[in-house]
Amino acid sequence: MNGFCLSHLPIVKDYASRMGFVETIDDALECRMSLSPGTVVLGLVMNVLCGRFPLYRVEEFYSMRDVETLLGDGIGASALNDDAIGRVLDRIHAYGTWKLFSGISLRTFRSFEVDTSIIHQDTTSASVWGEYRHPEKGAVRIVYGHSKDKRPDLKQFIYSLLCVEGNLPMHAGILDGNASDKKTNGRIVAELPRIMELYGRKDFIYVADSALATRENLDLMKGMKFITRLPENFSACSRLIGKGGTWQDIGRLSHRKVGGKDICACYRIREESVDLYGERYRCVVVHSDVHDKRRQKRIDKLFHEDRISLSERIKEIGSREFYCMPDALKTVESFQDGAYHHTSLFIEEHPVYGRGRPRKDGIRSMKELRYRIQAQISEDAEAILRLREEAGCFVLLTSVPEHEMSGLTVLRTYKEQDGIEKNFGFLKDPLIVNDVFLKKPHRIEAMGFVLILSLLLWRLMERTMRKSVQEKNTTLKGWNNRDTSKPTSVMMASKFSSVFVGVSNGKRFLFTPLDKVQLDYLHALNVHPDVFTHSTTKPACVSSCPAAAP
Repeated sequence: MNGFCLSHLPIVKDYASRMGFVETIDDALECRMSLSPGTVVLGLVMNVLCGRFPLYRVEEFYSMRDVETLLGDGIGASALNDDAIGRVLDRIHAYGTWKLFSGISLRTFRSFEVDTSIIHQDTTSASVWGEYRHPEKGAVRIVYGHSKDKRPDLKQFIYSLLCVEGNLPMHAGILDGNASDKKTNGRIVAELPRIMELYGRKDFIYVADSALATRENLDLMKGMKFITRLPENFSACSRLIGKGGTWQDIGRLSHRKVGGKDICACYRIREESVDLYGERYRCVVVHSDVHDKRRQKRIDKLFHEDRISLSERIKEIGSREFYCMPDALKTVESFQDGAYHHTSLFIEEHPVYGRGRPRKDGIRSMKELRYRIQAQISEDAEAILRLREEAGCFVLLTSVPEHEMSGLTVLRTYKEQDGIEKNFGFLKDPLIVNDVFLKKPHRIEAMGFVLILSLLLWRLMERTMRKSVQEKNTTLKGWNNRDTSKPTSVMMASKFSSVFVGVSNGKRFLFTPLDKVQLDYLHALNVHPDVFTHSTTKPACVSSCPAAAP
């Protein structure tokens, strides 16, 4: 009898079957391998979603698993050696990495009825340790660029993601390490109508960060609905923020407590409009009571510099002596306050006495009267409050008419950008992806396809659980065995970490029956418990052709 740890991987297999990505990959790639390319990719996806061994250790990873249950009858761990994986990565790149991903996402979105009306876009950098001195023709260029990882000493490539429903990857790409966000947005905007036509959608809203707001991109988006953030370096941004108006209090958009205290921001909004490059756009000015820490540091620096500058000017006039009151008064009247500080100036008389001893009555003979200026500094509370309030503001630029989307909905839609940020956290999490140990840039691009495909499956499981919990008005056990209405795939995976299967005389059985928490998760995922003890009967080999040369 043999025993294997299965953890949550049979659930991954079930979702891969619903997505149909094994069949999609096999249909797209010319197969000359004993193990189908789609099955190899499924093996890599499972490896990624179980913490990921480096590619040269995937075979070792599967030597500790029930491979037949996970990948198909008759398959052993040796079939997933690094040579076979390398050949599949080569074929993926030769076919078209993101062309293949688009085919899978299109099939998946139709099966799961995913809403594609709102598209979120963003980019992030991924640092690598290799030299990559000789770029490959037709492959991503691994070069130095603006590092969002704060690692300018390392070369990098760029992930670009289009997501729907907040965090479901719809379209992706791996770009050169020095690719410009502004130019990337321009290329995506130009391609969007063709991409969305594949999904049968002509009316959609494109959401991106402030790199979208350039003259060239705004020209490309004429007639297209979008939401972006107006860059702070636009004079219109500070003008709109500083403009007076009536605020609409909308409170918190979400609730999260730490130590019993709700830490989520409260918002206020007001509607404005702005003219940019000859076109009028709708703006939503937003104030958050959770100020940006970087902005507050900048404000503190401004206050400090203003006080120092003012103190130096006061020191300069305080060191001077005036021979007549009109001159001193003239200096006081011409003295200007600091930007964020007030000064209270007053004139002190300084008598100058003649030489010699005082008279017997103690009275000294005054020769002349001179004047000096003294000052006290106080903060301009009103200016400081106004600046701190403006520091909590940002401006959303949109072409969506007010009758189609209220200012509150515009803000909610833009705030869903944090879903794509969480996706970048997944793609960079060392516990999931480790470092990229690939020598060839085209294989890095193909491995990026595997990682984003893994991300799509991971988010689909999360989406299914949350929809189930919401529709049934129930909860699942989360961290520390607490009830949660927002289960995550990581939570789910942790609940199945102790699932072991035994194999005796060709029959499989669980060492320990699934408990209530595990069954609740399976129910929310719409997965049958039999996935842990039944191997797939579909043959993994889709061709009898001999294996291709490495």
